[in-house]
Amino acid sequence: MGRLRLSDRNSRSMGVGRLLAVVAGIVLALSGCGGAGRTPVGLRRVVLQHFWTHGTLFAGFYAADQNGYYAEEGLSVQMVEGGVGVDYLTPVAEGAAHFGYAGADELILARASGLPVRAIATVYRRSPSVFVALADSGITRPQDFIGRTIRITPQTATHFHALMARIGIHSSQYTEVVLPSDLDLFASGQAQVWNIYLNNFGVDLERAGYELNYVYPDDYGVHFYADTLFTNDALVANDPDLVLRFVRATLRGWTWAVENPSAVGAVVQHYAPGADARLEGEKMSAAVPLINTGEDYIGWMKPEVWEGMERTLRQQGVLTAAVNVDDAFTLQFLQAIYPP
Repeated sequence: MGRLRLSDRNSRSMGVGRLLAVVAGIVLALSGCGGAGRTPVGLRRVVLQHFWTHGTLFAGFYAADQNGYYAEEGLSVQMVEGGVGVDYLTPVAEGAAHFGYAGADELILARASGLPVRAIATVYRRSPSVFVALADSGITRPQDFIGRTIRITPQTATHFHALMARIGIHSSQYTEVVLPSDLDLFASGQAQVWNIYLNNFGVDLERAGYELNYVYPDDYGVHFYADTLFTNDALVANDPDLVLRFVRATLRGWTWAVENPSAVGAVVQHYAPGADARLEGEKMSAAVPLINTGEDYIGWMKPEVWEGMERTLRQQGVLTAAVNVDDAFTLQFLQAIYPP
């Protein structure tokens, strides 16, 4: 599975960390949803802003919380839910939240708009946005999209158009439709190709018994990092030790989630009591190869991928303002956690 485990460089602090983990567990039990109660004595309160409601998308953070990894770093993390209409970038940019979680392309656009946000680790190093068609459709590559109706989503339209442009397919050669993620609509055949999230609707389709062909934009040179951990410039400059401790504990949490996907469902239920544990575990299993890609380390970022995302956004007319993409991310914490 590639380079998976984190450095044990801070194992000297484990004795104190175990005690702090017990304290954190008590607070979690009292608060119910990860840090809504009072901050335990000796732990620093940290606010993490999610982009969506509780679920497997945040499994690594939950694992870091419940397994005591944050407490071992002296932290008590309050997780704030996102959702439809929630601004999850501004609270971090303005310091109301210490850390956030968003798409890497969103961070480039936010940076271009003047928000001082900066990526510190990428969890989904391969985008979950893929294209699927029925196995017997004969659609196995982007060139087969010609003459077809393709379901896209507004969130991933840029990825799709970049893919079509890269292989030389003009918009007049296919039809785009916007449809909700619905099994009945998929079965209706209104679209022959569906742009979906592999670790969400993709799991639903597999569960429903569909045999599918998958087309990955990554395989055709369209590389987008997805869910990315970020903070603001001020915290990087003024409190790098806090950032380092948070990133280190978080990546331990994601490592645990990758190694224990079947256990993730129970972890998610602490934050979303109504969640289907088995389904959440299947979603985590689908996400594993997107997180642990078999190259580098979990959370690692490559400057050339950031440069490629900026170039693609500009080519697609999505990014029009000037931006120095090197300011949109920093490797200093990953380099400290993963020594050469």
